[in-house]
Amino acid sequence: MAQRYDTQIRQQQIVRATLKIVAERGISGLTTAEIAREVGIAEGTIFRHFASKNEILLATVRYIRDTLLGWSRARVAGGGEPLEKLGDILLFHLELFEQNKGIPKIIFSEQVHQHDENLRQLMSETIGEYMELIEAIIREGREKKQFRPDLDVSMVAATYLGLVQVNLLRWSLTGCQESLAGAQRQILRFLSSILQN
Repeated sequence: MAQRYDTQIRQQQIVRATLKIVAERGISGLTTAEIAREVGIAEGTIFRHFASKNEILLATVRYIRDTLLGWSRARVAGGGEPLEKLGDILLFHLELFEQNKGIPKIIFSEQVHQHDENLRQLMSETIGEYMELIEAIIREGREKKQFRPDLDVSMVAATYLGLVQVNLLRWSLTGCQESLAGAQRQILRFLSSILQN
């Protein structure tokens, strides 16, 4: 049992190192040698935990998915009004990226979009599950008569995600210098104008 625990800890360290390296150097600067140096282990030790760099990237995308979706599911199930839930999930999403500047460089990378079918599939599934959560909140708002009854739920959810993605992409392209808190307020204000009567 101790061996499994050590493996999980080491894998988490490797994922965190991956995010740090990608934030600083991009995916093209990510090597197993650099990851090993960041974690403070021999490069060969990496291969006891992951068979390849692509497996490390898959684990990193799983970490992003599990963190974002796990927190968001709990918030959807929790109390509060639908607009509050949307705002909280939006803030968590933006803060997660702000604290892990390598995330946008991974999710917008050519590696995810063109070079690895497993990465592309995992990212696609993650987006689908995230959209379902947002749609559930919008439906809840309609049922509670807090949101307009004529809303196209899937289109509003796509608008929500589009606003998040364009702000994250712009933030990433400008070197992740400014806080994303302002983007959260602007997105939520705009969504409120669409959702409410």
